[in-house]
Amino acid sequence: MGGPSYAEATPIVNATTFRNYGGSDGVAIHNNADEADVVVVPLMNVVVDGPDSESAIAPKWRDLPFAILFWAHLAVMIWLGVSVAPKGFEMVHVNLQELEDQVRKSDDVTEEDIHHLEDIISEAAIYMEVYPSRIAIFLVIPCCILAFVFGLIGMNAILKPCPRTMVYTCLISTVVWTVIGLLASAIASGQVFLYVLSGLSLFGVGYFVRLAWKMVPFAGINLKFALEGIGRNGGIFIVAFLFAVIGFFWVFYWFYVLIGTFMYQNNRCQESHPDENFDMSSDDYSDVCDPPVPVVLFFILSLYWTGSIVLNTMQVCVAGVMATFCLDKSDADGCCSPAIWGSLFRSMTYSFGSICFGSLLQAIAAVLRYLIDSARSKREQNSDAGACGTVLLCIVGCLAELLEDLLRAFNQWAYIFVGLYGFSYIESGKRVMELFQARGFTAIITDNLVGYVLGFASTIVALATAFTAWLIEHSFSKGKGEPLMEPFDPTVDVNDYSYIFGPLPMPGLWAAVIGFVIGLWVASVMMNVIKGAINTVIVCWADSPAVMEVQHPLLTQELSNTYRSVFDLDTMQASGTVPQSTPLIV
Repeated sequence: MGGPSYAEATPIVNATTFRNYGGSDGVAIHNNADEADVVVVPLMNVVVDGPDSESAIAPKWRDLPFAILFWAHLAVMIWLGVSVAPKGFEMVHVNLQELEDQVRKSDDVTEEDIHHLEDIISEAAIYMEVYPSRIAIFLVIPCCILAFVFGLIGMNAILKPCPRTMVYTCLISTVVWTVIGLLASAIASGQVFLYVLSGLSLFGVGYFVRLAWKMVPFAGINLKFALEGIGRNGGIFIVAFLFAVIGFFWVFYWFYVLIGTFMYQNNRCQESHPDENFDMSSDDYSDVCDPPVPVVLFFILSLYWTGSIVLNTMQVCVAGVMATFCLDKSDADGCCSPAIWGSLFRSMTYSFGSICFGSLLQAIAAVLRYLIDSARSKREQNSDAGACGTVLLCIVGCLAELLEDLLRAFNQWAYIFVGLYGFSYIESGKRVMELFQARGFTAIITDNLVGYVLGFASTIVALATAFTAWLIEHSFSKGKGEPLMEPFDPTVDVNDYSYIFGPLPMPGLWAAVIGFVIGLWVASVMMNVIKGAINTVIVCWADSPAVMEVQHPLLTQELSNTYRSVFDLDTMQASGTVPQSTPLIV
């Protein structure tokens, strides 16, 4: 399939709406040079050029073998969690009397120590029966709701009205804190080498600011466009939180299966080798029952692969929703618009194989980095290890980390093409390379600038949630605690018990920490949705500026004018640097 022509855009004179076979609106674009030459462009799956564009319109199952491989792996994990892991936990028997007898054998333990230990165990049991549920009901759930509300307020009251000002502010703040950090580290160390390194770093920061400063207006209008689209399809946030919760519970389930399976395998192995010594502190410890390396790699790969799939599926869904808003706004205007359900369905069916393919590459890179880090850790513990091998492992580890970061950045854009056109992962990768050949500088700088704004917004939401959590604990809980147990801190009066945290010292600090973590998590989910929407705007505008102008004339005109002013296209066209027929592309 021929790729989109980024460098030879044709100015649009008019466009008329039509209804294609799939039921979505499209535009018939008339070439300015020849009115008889009409190119029909479908709004849901726009391809700028290419004779086989029908293949991009009709939905197809892409990269299906990788989806089948993932579901087979997930079936194995479910089977282990249902059939094997419970048996492993059943084999664990805690005999408190035997434990007490072992403690009494120690010469340094007195009867008072034994009673103190028994009191701690009893109080911990009482605490776990009462207070975790109170923390969840009176703090965790309200903080989740409040953080979401704070995020919406920040998005609509701060980011949306003045996106350009926010980009300028966050860029300046980032530079200031970077300079302060570099100077402080150099002064604290007092080493000449760090002074030189800090000077070179400051030079790099200054060069980046020089490049990024003129891109701020363009990043601001992209942020404005994305906020407009996401604001009209607010239900995408609910879908994002559902995926985030799935990823959260997946980590717990993975640990449950891992521990239960390894305990089951270890107990059965030890029973079949009664003559072996399995005391890890002894010199003749037998590792015959250690988990096989392929099994360990399978579990590590499962953790990274599934986690990446959850995040990337959400990214593809966001790309589909935002692309529909850019190219067919009638289907993307409502809290639970057809664009949300359609994008979610395509992400979980036709495009799921492509998501699994790209996520598998990310997971393999993550596993490779884990193995290298483990080898480095073992080598550092070995005093006889040579310096050459350590340096080599350090270099390989840096390369593995770089590969993982590159794959993550590459997939960030590839999944937009998956969500926009339904391409396979390989085809989407080709489109990413074409995009960066034409607009790589623009895309990277815009992504970084917007990242500063979204990171700043996440921090503000987290701090606001932390303060609110402290207020909840201080105003609602103070003086309502009942003395169910002795305080952990002897200086705490039972009348000052917290209703939410009980006898824990400094309950306000605990509440603020929990609120901050929850606020940061909720804000990060919301800001990732906005970031995906911004990247989708860049891709849609690079591919189909004419269709966007039909759907959103004011926003697209502002986007085009900003781009022209940023790169001074009028001057470049007048001097012949770019053709007169290139209104948007450098």
